[in-house]
Amino acid sequence: MRTEEITIQVENFALRGRAYWPGSVCSPDKDKPFLILCHGIPRAGTEGEKKAVGQEGGSDGGYPALAARCASLGLPVFHFNFRGTGESEGDFDLPGWTRDLLAFLDYWEKRGAERGFSLWGFSAGAAVSACVAAAEPRVKNVILAACPASFRKLFPREGLDQLIDRFRRTGIIRDPAFPYDPVQWLEGIYAVEPVKYIARLAPRPLLLAHGTADELIPYSHAFELYRQAGRGRQLLILPGARHQLRRDEKAVDFCLKMLEEMARQGT
Repeated sequence: MRTEEITIQVENFALRGRAYWPGSVCSPDKDKPFLILCHGIPRAGTEGEKKAVGQEGGSDGGYPALAARCASLGLPVFHFNFRGTGESEGDFDLPGWTRDLLAFLDYWEKRGAERGFSLWGFSAGAAVSACVAAAEPRVKNVILAACPASFRKLFPREGLDQLIDRFRRTGIIRDPAFPYDPVQWLEGIYAVEPVKYIARLAPRPLLLAHGTADELIPYSHAFELYRQAGRGRQLLILPGARHQLRRDEKAVDFCLKMLEEMARQGT
């Protein structure tokens, strides 16, 4: 397995990630969609999230370990830090995250991703994946792990100041003057609303995975998304599983099997 460091510029921010190649050829498979992993909002500080793009990735190996596992199955894969997180520059802005992902789709298309993309998103990264895929025919299949149907109840307006303070402590809001218009910034988060867009993914394959013990996003969100999704949808409810499904072996195993099946089909 080979790894490759990737840096691109998006809106004057340097975004950094790493590609994992199963063999000696450092390019997407011309017969299968190229897999991109999309992380959620960090809980730890910036230093801990830096490891998510580096070799360590925390005590469980983090996204590097998940990416390496995908590559061991013959799936070329890429993961990166959205703006405001880890080694990438900028401040947390959810609509900005959608533009970050789109920029990487463009980058990898130029690098040979002729068969489009598979997106495997977690939490807020799943929300971004859903909204991007809704408008992007280049996305051929999607896995949404612990995906919020909407952020409106998760981030209520009356808690705006506390939310911004929390993200400053987390290290994903770095500029003391950001957000320049807090209310507009929050409205931008609300605009990334998967329940409004998920029907547009049909008939492409879609897996919704959620744990019943999710401590951040109730698993009722998965049912809400499933009701709105169209043909091609699947629902995986994991009894006792918590929010970070990349740490849940059953969830990861099921998702990897689905990715392998999608890759064989070339969808």
